[in-house]
Amino acid sequence: MITNELEKLGFSTEEVNAYVALLELGGGFASSVAKKAGAHRVTTYNTLENLRKKGFAKHTKRKGIRFYYAINPQIILNQIEDRYNIAKELVPELLDLQNIHAFKPKIQFFEGVSEVTHILNDLLNSGGEVLGFTNYEVATDLFADYLDDYYDRALKVGKKFRLLCPNDKFNAMYIKGRLMDRIEAGTLEIFAVNPKMFPVKNAQYIYGDKVATISLDKKEMMGTIIESESNAETNRSIFNLAWLGATSFVAK
Repeated sequence: MITNELEKLGFSTEEVNAYVALLELGGGFASSVAKKAGAHRVTTYNTLENLRKKGFAKHTKRKGIRFYYAINPQIILNQIEDRYNIAKELVPELLDLQNIHAFKPKIQFFEGVSEVTHILNDLLNSGGEVLGFTNYEVATDLFADYLDDYYDRALKVGKKFRLLCPNDKFNAMYIKGRLMDRIEAGTLEIFAVNPKMFPVKNAQYIYGDKVATISLDKKEMMGTIIESESNAETNRSIFNLAWLGATSFVAK
């Protein structure tokens, strides 16, 4: 039992045997410790020196020969406590070093219409242009009591949006009936794409270093914001590629 537990504390099997032999003998020469521990004398001498270097044994000279004795076992607890205190002070500094280079995107989750509207507000409060995909037919159904005021605020702050949406009857009528003031003010650009080839079932917005996604399915009313510069840049590139394709098609 003692052997197993001391080995868990970092003792080798040979060190355990030598240390226990020293305690039982009250000290001894390498030869007597070797005999008690059932080990070779030369090997035991090296083991005793290791124990001495670790602070668990000391030696003195008797008749010109090294006589070893064990340090009080309390030293084991003291050393562990000292190492724990050192680690306790050191670990926060090591974590700070890790955090400097660690990639840890910030992710926020929202559930229900009232929480998801936080994402829409975050768009207005952000800097720069907002890029995205949307579907006004399902978005209007979900946020009917919220959108009129939202559009007014977007126009008032001059927030620039560049969006892709489905090219269907509802979205075409919605744009003409609800969004022309922002389009004429130059704060909103919209291109409609073939809904059969490019269905839009979730709304996605890229702005600053964030990518927000809103589920437009009532059964899974939720949204996320992922804050990551590299992720935002990649999604911005994907949107710009889609925008280029849509505008090039219209130009032809």
